[in-house]
Amino acid sequence: MVDRAQYLVALFDKANVRRWRVIVTLPATEDGLRAATVLAELSIQTNLSLVSCLPHAAACIETGAKMLTMSVGGILEWYEQQEKLIPKITADHPGIETIQTCTSYILHNKVNCTLMTADIRSWAELKQLSGIGGAALTEKQLDQIPMRTLTTWFPRSNDTSRSTINARAAPYPTRYLESQWGFLMSHFPAECRSLVSAVLYVRLGQMKVLMEEIEGVVKDELRHRVKLVKLDLKAMYVLKPWVPEPASEGADKKKSIRKLSRSPSSLSALSSCASSVTHSGSREKPRSSSVCKENTTPLVEGVDYF
Repeated sequence: MVDRAQYLVALFDKANVRRWRVIVTLPATEDGLRAATVLAELSIQTNLSLVSCLPHAAACIETGAKMLTMSVGGILEWYEQQEKLIPKITADHPGIETIQTCTSYILHNKVNCTLMTADIRSWAELKQLSGIGGAALTEKQLDQIPMRTLTTWFPRSNDTSRSTINARAAPYPTRYLESQWGFLMSHFPAECRSLVSAVLYVRLGQMKVLMEEIEGVVKDELRHRVKLVKLDLKAMYVLKPWVPEPASEGADKKKSIRKLSRSPSSLSALSSCASSVTHSGSREKPRSSSVCKENTTPLVEGVDYF
């Protein structure tokens, strides 16, 4: 991930795009957090995606990430399944409280980090959140913007909601990144580990399946469009020599164009000596090479054969 991010940012550097305008998105896995830490030291901004809870967000902030993205739909669905809730979106929905706690944590500690929301199922979910830096919307939701009224607001300093209280009580900075390699998320509370598995790793698995489907479609299209033809070397010797056209009266003989004599015998010999690879990948065996041995003519020096 570090190598790939450096390669991409180098392309922007070459195009004279300033680095503060470039953000590299990484999954908020343990490897992603380690990569974000290295990239921060290289002055490369990162966005850690699929963040799921406050300890997870706190660990991501410690990497120096510029942006965090939380999957609203995934978080709400997990709470609705665990607590068998009716998906009624209100301010006291535990999923909304979790996301709002992360936002309040960033604002309360004045962290130079922005929280983004994604996978929003309805406008009601977005209206319950305050202090977020932005939202990723679907095409359908974008088309509905003119019919909606959205107001960006920040929690008040005297706010006594549970999300604000939990954000103020959470330690800052944390020591999650000081844990041994491979055991970072084992220090999260049990509920948070379950939420991370459902939101982060399940979604990554779904993305992998979708990417494999896309790759399969691309490969099938390439097989359909591309046909490789291999010409046997012996077939070159059945081609008749290049014969210059008779020069027109008064024309310079040096500028005459040579053309290949396309006699039926030479074409049949050429097709018989060629083996082809079809789009399905099967190779056809060349026919008998007896034709190739007949009427062999040496190649003409100074002529390019293709």
